[in-house]
Amino acid sequence: MDNSEFMQLVLAVLNGRGYERTFGGGGTEGEYLVERHGRGWLLSSKYSHAYTPDSTAIAEFSNYLRHRGVPGGVLAITGRFPRTACGVARAHRIELLDSDNMWEELQPLLDDGQHAAIDRPARARLKWQFALAWLAAFAIGIAVYLGGRQAEVHGDAVAAAITAHTPRTATAAGAPAATGTTTAASAGSVPAPAAADAPSPPATAGPAIAPGSSTPAQVAQRRRALADAIGRMPHVRSAAWPAPSTLQVLVDSELFDPRERLCPLLEADPDLRASRLQVQYPSSSERQVRFLQCQPY
Repeated sequence: MDNSEFMQLVLAVLNGRGYERTFGGGGTEGEYLVERHGRGWLLSSKYSHAYTPDSTAIAEFSNYLRHRGVPGGVLAITGRFPRTACGVARAHRIELLDSDNMWEELQPLLDDGQHAAIDRPARARLKWQFALAWLAAFAIGIAVYLGGRQAEVHGDAVAAAITAHTPRTATAAGAPAATGTTTAASAGSVPAPAAADAPSPPATAGPAIAPGSSTPAQVAQRRRALADAIGRMPHVRSAAWPAPSTLQVLVDSELFDPRERLCPLLEADPDLRASRLQVQYPSSSERQVRFLQCQPY
């Protein structure tokens, strides 16, 4: 609304507070003379959303009132006065009217179009907040998906490390897997289903490691690879070799079974199978550090 519309609303509010508009006396644009209890007041409006009178501006308005010979004044703005201005205004017999202390009286005086204009910024902020909420939900969904994919990659890496350190069972070159139905198959009979269900030996990336055939550097390399594979296992916080014969594993669950989870990896390496395991459970756990050896020397 323009300045004249705003001032008409302010005059209506003042009329409800016991002020009456008087005519005469003159004044600049945006100033009106009002009267209450037989005493004259000067109503002034600084119609600007950015205008916020401070203590100095209120003191200047008080000097202007004394120069006009008016005992009191009313300052009305569409914004908000700072808290420090209220005490200064009372000392100079000036009443401050802003959007906070006039709203309850202004609201019934506004038409539907003005209410819609006031509500429009709030609705825009609400739509923006909904958009941010959906964007945050989408980002969280992407993060959860990527976290699941990363867990799958880690699981594949652990499985590959376990396979790489499991010795291959030696078989004759080019010979088929021996079963009790080989002779019958050569005679044209159908192989027995048990042969398909029989567990096959785990495959590895290389031949079986003969005890004592590796150099110290090769053993150290396999030791590092084993610690790296164990460190990526579920419920394992870290795995390291504080000594060549000791593997220290820190876990975050009391249900972690080292014999079931770790011993198969160690037993697959003839140079590491007799290493000592030191499993340390969470600090909040009542279980103490566990020492064990998968295979004796």
